[in-house]
Amino acid sequence: GKWHMGNDPTPRPGFDLWSGIPGQGRTINPELYENGELREVEGYITDVLTDRAVEFMRQEREDPFAIYIAHKAVHPDSKQYDDGSVNSDEPRQYVPAPRHLGAYEDQVFDRRPNVIMSTEEIEGKPALKRSLEYRESPEIMAEFGPMLDLGTAEATIQRRAEMVLAVDEGIGRMMDTLEELGELDNTVIVFTSDNGFFFGEHWLSHERRLPYEESIRMPLLIRYPPAVAAGTVVSDLSLSVDVAPTMLDFAGAEIGDHLQGRSLVQAMGAGDPSPRDAVLVEFYTYENPRPWLMDMDYKAVRTQDYKLIHWVQHPSERELYHLAEDPYEMVNVADHPDHQDALRDLEERMVQLLAEAIGVTRPGS
Repeated sequence: GKWHMGNDPTPRPGFDLWSGIPGQGRTINPELYENGELREVEGYITDVLTDRAVEFMRQEREDPFAIYIAHKAVHPDSKQYDDGSVNSDEPRQYVPAPRHLGAYEDQVFDRRPNVIMSTEEIEGKPALKRSLEYRESPEIMAEFGPMLDLGTAEATIQRRAEMVLAVDEGIGRMMDTLEELGELDNTVIVFTSDNGFFFGEHWLSHERRLPYEESIRMPLLIRYPPAVAAGTVVSDLSLSVDVAPTMLDFAGAEIGDHLQGRSLVQAMGAGDPSPRDAVLVEFYTYENPRPWLMDMDYKAVRTQDYKLIHWVQHPSERELYHLAEDPYEMVNVADHPDHQDALRDLEERMVQLLAEAIGVTRPGS
């Protein structure tokens, strides 16, 4: 996912080479901030960024290097203002590379069992239902109607999938370059994302900041043959903040106490259990693009078997899901007598994890 820096694409500290897009960026012939100036570059944004990564890899050097490439794909072309709001008058255009347009035209996405088609079908989620009823109010529809894409249309899914094809090709180009340079197996390659997306689950589409599985579960693929055997699958819990200490661990560098993440190297290599048996997910709805979510701040705790969602502005409307039996989060069991022990346990874990997150206690204390 693209690196959000508002509309300021100027270099951030710590980089020797910088190519940054302003705001949401443009898919075709993007503007890039490079070498002290903002200029238009001809081409497709995914290919343009891949070109720069490959060029950087080919530079002569004696020391190891690191590349962070944050693709605009699979985001649409849209205009975002300095306050974070977006131009709601413009339709959200997902633009595949011309060579990929139509590749999935005849493909139909197999929707999940928790896809619903109206707010009337929402059960056990009063906070969400109220929010989405407001989303469908005349006020919101008048301002945001063209961009809402309720339930995520089939054409949206097709165009997004076609955008990903250029990402796939770009990753292949970078790996081919590393192999040509003799560095492929000496390089840690991490592929991940910043969030998931809704294709109609719980009657949601681009409200991707919410704590349901389709949003918070992300790919995390790591390739490094010296330490991780091919085909290794780790089903333990991890967080995006674990990537930094994992990379430091691979490099043999010190992992400072100021980092909240934990290395996953041992879990991947030696098969040791993950350092986490529960994770904290939280969000403050400070952003402007979706006013129907402005009172949906939450804190959530997820274990292998359960998830507890605490809505900050609506504490009496908490949600508890027994994921082992209900992976699609269709039945809220917060008030069910058989799940009260789990509820109390997750409430205690939430307090512990929140204290760790603000630095009051150390992990595991």
